[in-house]
Amino acid sequence: MGTRCLWDRATGRLMLVALCLAAALGGVAPTAELRAQPEPTGPSVKTFEVTASRFKFEPAVLEVTKGDTVVLTVRSADTIHGLTIKALGVKVIVPKTHEPVEVRFEAARAGTFEIACSEYCGSGHRRMKGQLVVAPAAPAAPAAPKTTR
Repeated sequence: MGTRCLWDRATGRLMLVALCLAAALGGVAPTAELRAQPEPTGPSVKTFEVTASRFKFEPAVLEVTKGDTVVLTVRSADTIHGLTIKALGVKVIVPKTHEPVEVRFEAARAGTFEIACSEYCGSGHRRMKGQLVVAPAAPAAPAAPKTTR
């Protein structure tokens, strides 16, 4: 008759359930293995609140990663404006009523892209610019080697 391992079929499952229940009730602190969550992989959603006013976008620089879904909620602080990122096919009209306008797109390629006002808004219209900086996606981490016991 040998000693039983924690993971020995039914006994192991019962022990794991008991440990989790005890941790939930505050009796035993869970181990790192029980709390570990996998890191998120793949593209994420980046959300920005952008204010358009004579003659600037705030924030002026938006930073994302290639593959991210970008969600811009744009409001005008004064008059009618537009927001365009020609290189990515993004264009939206921003009314002067301060109502938010949402535009959603994928940052499909890395680079620095000009954000410009596409609706004439006064004498400084041509200098109303911003930037979308799309960083290259990080290379995928290599899979951990499998170990056998």
